[in-house]
Amino acid sequence: MRWEKLDLEVSLKPFQDRSAGGYERVAEQIFRQWKPLIDESERVSVMFWAADGSEILDYNGRMEDVFEWAKWIGVANPHSNSSGLPPEQQNIHERPRPYRAGDLPDWTYGDFRQLLGILRQVFRRQFGRELRIGATFDPGPEFAVSSFKYERHPEICRGFCLGGKTFVCCYTKLHADDRAYAAYPAGIPEGEPFGRFLGRQCRRYLSDMGFDYIWLSNGFGFGMETWGATGAIFDGCDFAPEKAEEVRRAMHDFWRDFRRECPEFPIETRGTNLSTGMDLTSDATPLREIYREVPDLEIPPNSPWAALDGDFGMELAGWMSHAAELPPGKGFPFRYYIHDIWFMNSPWLDRYGRSPHDIYLPMAVARLNGSGEAELPNALHLLSIDDSYGRMPDQVPQEVIPHLADARRTAPDQAGPLVWVYPFDEYHDLVYAGERLEEIFAGDYLIRGALNCGLPLNTVISTGNFVSAPEKALAGRVLVVPTTVTVNAAAAAKLERFLAAGGRVLFYGPARGEWIESLLGLVPASPLDGEFDVIGFGRVRHLARYSGGPLDRVFAPGAGAETVFEYRQDGEARPAVARVAKPEWNGGEALWVRGSNSFSMEKHCHFSTAFDRNVFAPAEAMLRGALAKFGWRIEFDKYSATTPDPRLTLRWHDNALYFSGFGTDTTVTERFRFPDGAPLFTGADALIRNGSACYPAERAVNRECRVFLGMKHGRVSCREQISLMPGVRRRILLDGLDGARVVFRPEVEHVESVRFTCGRYDDAKRTLLEPSLFESKLEYDGFGPKYILENISGDLLISWGEEN
Repeated sequence: MRWEKLDLEVSLKPFQDRSAGGYERVAEQIFRQWKPLIDESERVSVMFWAADGSEILDYNGRMEDVFEWAKWIGVANPHSNSSGLPPEQQNIHERPRPYRAGDLPDWTYGDFRQLLGILRQVFRRQFGRELRIGATFDPGPEFAVSSFKYERHPEICRGFCLGGKTFVCCYTKLHADDRAYAAYPAGIPEGEPFGRFLGRQCRRYLSDMGFDYIWLSNGFGFGMETWGATGAIFDGCDFAPEKAEEVRRAMHDFWRDFRRECPEFPIETRGTNLSTGMDLTSDATPLREIYREVPDLEIPPNSPWAALDGDFGMELAGWMSHAAELPPGKGFPFRYYIHDIWFMNSPWLDRYGRSPHDIYLPMAVARLNGSGEAELPNALHLLSIDDSYGRMPDQVPQEVIPHLADARRTAPDQAGPLVWVYPFDEYHDLVYAGERLEEIFAGDYLIRGALNCGLPLNTVISTGNFVSAPEKALAGRVLVVPTTVTVNAAAAAKLERFLAAGGRVLFYGPARGEWIESLLGLVPASPLDGEFDVIGFGRVRHLARYSGGPLDRVFAPGAGAETVFEYRQDGEARPAVARVAKPEWNGGEALWVRGSNSFSMEKHCHFSTAFDRNVFAPAEAMLRGALAKFGWRIEFDKYSATTPDPRLTLRWHDNALYFSGFGTDTTVTERFRFPDGAPLFTGADALIRNGSACYPAERAVNRECRVFLGMKHGRVSCREQISLMPGVRRRILLDGLDGARVVFRPEVEHVESVRFTCGRYDDAKRTLLEPSLFESKLEYDGFGPKYILENISGDLLISWGEEN
């Protein structure tokens, strides 16, 4: 599948030879290195990190003027010397260093415009099509020295992420300034909205320089404190719902002002590191209105911060929640972090250690549209193609491109086994009304934590699309649903129909409200908070402030619920995980996970503080544990409680279940048993113990699974074999079977050609015109066709292809 758009992000550092020939040579190197992706992309862009956006703010229309460019390693505008060390010993956050020794010539706007023109010429000559070029605006202090932000107009800075008031807030107003600017030749009037000023300056700058679009970086336009957990309506301890409408309106006004003044240029965005619900409950971010009312806007991609902090749960939860709904006619982008221009690291080579897990994990994500069809990322952004020294080693594209191609080739083509039903509209309505902020906050953090504990959730559908999607698109799936979703009566009715048709739903959250209480059989109880023992799970800590309130629901007498886990404290008990099944559901089942977030916060903090796992078990892992009740058993054997869990995704492609994972600690053993049986990964060996397939965690894994085994114990292998005979497309050999039930899921275009024989060499010479040696039964479920064979021992050769 081709990409609709490829964005290659680059700085000015590689262009050290400032001649036209020097520009050409670097351009040729860029396009040579990334040609395989360029050939697979409808449109190609080069996006420049020339400075920090101050070149736009300062622009006065004169091409001969110089601008401060991003020539530094470290924070270009440091705001503290917390170490107290002498300058030569200070770190790069306290004192930046030039990216190379010697003379660093200035860049004029005219120089930069010449470079852009040469890039277009080289691209046109090599590929016979037009190159798009993007400019960037960053709100922070990192990339280039900015007198506009930190000397002339510090009033626009409010965020505290890198010291006191260091990040530009989009809805601030400027003080008067008599300096001439391109769009303000007489200066800036007092009280000028920053959105209007930036829009006017962008329009002049982008037009004069020949840019095609603008990228708004690092959460700009999406809140006040866009790197951290707090914001304008949440200070880390308390929510301020009464401020939500005022803040929402101010942010909405920024986008209106900016678009009115800069109407013709497409906008691409970085967004925050958080989820839609987190952005709403911390900053009242009007994402819905931005999507619907700002023309020609590309939504934020996945955050690159997982490379920095290992929080892949936040990356996946945030991205899925942002992509649950889309602007009209738009797709959603994927961004991959290979080099860092500013901070002396190249994630592919160091942070990732050349491991492609942050390719395969997020590229397993799909969103479902209103027809229930899987939609994939349509754009690929590469941050960045040069490193902090301006180098562009061939090694990186040579190693990265094959993994990107493989992940794209095996991308999901239908909903995964688990589908997150996300209340995109409902969350906006509740926050704007000042209601249930703590539940929304807690729910998104719970999913983030569950993903970090190995919950294989990588498909999302908004409640609006869920209501309209045909039921067959979700058949066989486990719906993962926050209990707040039930404020939408149509979604609640659809969930009841889904259960009544034999479906399975995993609810999470406090379960407050008449509909959900009636559905599950819950009644109010006295509130509990603090530390609890959960028999069979461990000791947990539930802080009501960060977990959607206290534990205040129990099952009514005679409700008939099966309690899987329960919180116990001083003789009191509250359900933690419970299973509900009703005769009228015709085999349908609901699981309810109350949910506790295993962290605390402090006032005005940037991030949460996780509980000590030597003391408290991560309650978020209960979601993964609960799945066993639905036949999806995923367990980890770990050295200690502090050993991190693998992060997993499961996706369907051409009727095979693909397993992608990040084994943070490769000493972990993973055990899997799914509804079809123990999964046997093509090309792997497995120990079967108590019916589960056991595998060592790998740093990065992307495995096909077409074979599932019902077998108690043993050692088995699943190997690709040579096809040998014309017409045979593939052969897979199973070995070590012992009275096994075998489930095989064929490629959808080759169902009738499948043959089952023994694994001897003579059998490998069979054509597909000969019948199978083993009896099999063909069935269909919500995922696709599958063959079932019973009581198979020894080896089994599975062949398929064109002959039938």
